[in-house]
Amino acid sequence: MKENNIKSNNRLIITVIFLLFFAPLLASWLLLKYTDISELGGQTNHGELISPPRSLPDMKLVDPLSATNEGQLHGKWSLFYIVDDFCDQACLDNLYRMRQIHMAAGKYSLRVQRAIFITHATSDDPAQVFKDYAGQRLLGTSEINMGEILEKFQLEDGELPELQHRLYIIDPLGNLMMSFPPDADPGGIIKDLNRLLKASHIG
Repeated sequence: MKENNIKSNNRLIITVIFLLFFAPLLASWLLLKYTDISELGGQTNHGELISPPRSLPDMKLVDPLSATNEGQLHGKWSLFYIVDDFCDQACLDNLYRMRQIHMAAGKYSLRVQRAIFITHATSDDPAQVFKDYAGQRLLGTSEINMGEILEKFQLEDGELPELQHRLYIIDPLGNLMMSFPPDADPGGIIKDLNRLLKASHIG
């Protein structure tokens, strides 16, 4: 009886590990296959649907205006932006764009967060840069493999994501779902984001 219990516990542990690893990918596949998210590519010229989605690890997000308002990448839909340095005009333009898109999400806004990944150290004071962008969060870089994360955002061979000034949409399971070029119409991004939020009940 004891041996049977050990075997049963071992099978349970293996099953749990399997589910933890594959559940996010399975959920995204089901989302693409059985909802109208898969039709986004045919409905808009603003965003590029990333298929299959690329899984990102959960990562710490910090609020430069509030030391107590920390968050995580997983759990909400994320508007995500990558920049190599702090914070030129293109960066400021994207911060503004992300803020306006988030506001335009209306009743869905509580399901959405804004995050920026700064790949190089800077002497700029984040609190000053973000003073007009309450709620904007920074990706904490102390516990991540920066090269592996950037590789997830590389959409073409040889490109450097931190120089592209794209906006991205990441689902609450950490899957990179969509990419938008720097000249994308914010109205189109809003439509795509709202379509994703309506089609999904996660996050």
